[in-house]
Parts: sequence; structure tokens; C-alpha cells
Amino acid sequence: MENSLKGLILAAGTIITCVVISLGFFISREAKDTASNGANQINKLNSEFVESDKIIYDGATVSGSEVVNVIKKFSNDKLSVHVRTNKTEAFYGYKINISTGELTGESSQSVAAAMESSNNAYINPYANFQGRIIRDGNDVITGISFMQ
Repeated sequence: MENSLKGLILAAGTIITCVVISLGFFISREAKDTASNGANQINKLNSEFVESDKIIYDGATVSGSEVVNVIKKFSNDKLSVHVRTNKTEAFYGYKINISTGELTGESSQSVAAAMESSNNAYINPYANFQGRIIRDGNDVITGISFMQ
């Protein structure tokens, strides 16, 4: 009788230990998934923060003077600023394939030409332009397009 009672206590202890260990693994797996989701959210917020200076122009209507300021602001970045006026189309910084978002080379267009009223690429500071962000295949912002 005494041996069978010890056997039952040992079996119960073994079962309780297995349940506790299983519960530990389950909680660990859930915590790992939660931490992974949190890290993904932080990465997403970080990328939005880094791109915030460009995203503000997506879908925005801005004046021609703001377009010129954008060209100056991003002149040292690897970014294309595409401007289509009623007269012509010009690329500043880099040329870009609008449909794919791929940069195709450096542009020779200058900001001075955009500010000179006798030039074909003149940007009227009082005209309204609709902005749009251009992304490449890796979802990286490679250009900003402004259409009058």
C-alpha cells in the first residue's frame, strides 16, 4: 500500500512537471511572436519617419515656389525630382523611369534654369502642382513628381 501511494505521488509529480514545462514553452513561443510583431511595428514606424520629409508631397498640391525649394532641398540626395509644367517636362538631380521608379542617370537640368522666366524649364512660383511619390521595385522612394 505504501509503495503504491509513493508510485501515485511520483506519477502525479511527473505529470505536473510536464504540464509546467509545456506551459513554459507555450508562453515562450507566444512572447517571441509578440516581440517579433513589436519589432516589425517599430521598423515600419522608423521607415515612415525616415521618409517623412518626402512623403508629405504625396498627393499634396503645392506652389511652384515650393517645388523649387524641393529641388534645392534634395539636390544632394540620390533622388529624382520630376517636374511637368504646361510647357515642358524636366528632371532635377537624377533622371528616372516614372513607371518603374528606376534611376537612369544624372540630370543636367539646373535649379537656375527653373527660376529663369525666359527658360523653357521655368517653374512659375504661383502655379499649382500636384505631388506624387515614385518608388522602385524595393519600395524605396527614388523620386518625387510634380505635375502642373
